[in-house]
Amino acid sequence: MLAVLLMLSLSPGAPGQRNGSTRLVLSVGPESRIEPSQIVLAFHAMDNLNQTAQVAVAVRALPQQQIHVLARLDELNGPGGRLPVAAVTWTGAAVRSSGGGNLARCRDGTFSAGQSLDMALNWQKSGTLTCAFAFTLGASGGLAPGSYTGTVTLSVATE
Repeated sequence: MLAVLLMLSLSPGAPGQRNGSTRLVLSVGPESRIEPSQIVLAFHAMDNLNQTAQVAVAVRALPQQQIHVLARLDELNGPGGRLPVAAVTWTGAAVRSSGGGNLARCRDGTFSAGQSLDMALNWQKSGTLTCAFAFTLGASGGLAPGSYTGTVTLSVATE
């Protein structure tokens, strides 16, 4: 009996069924991802003062939003203690891009204490961007032998 009632309720002419329309509303919000979210820098004075890393970013932004790939280096430690983070510079070059990332440019820069710095310029529409960065520890002549380490924290912001 239950099966018969179920079949009647699903059939086109079943009593209680209403005519009308159905509307689907799909909301797609902004989102982003960055890989990796951190880069561990490890320089060895007298041996290697350069380190490379690739950073891949994908962003779906609202129209008219500027996209920022931010990097922050809070500490740089060496055998003699802390050094100014401004001792680390970087160069950037685009490896691949799509959509709005095609107009973006991976930039060069120098870290600054307490600041998040933009590592990509002119990114104004949703898309992807992969940059190859080369980090360099400067002032090599005045560095004591040993290891110098720090962690770059990466994030994406839109405004």
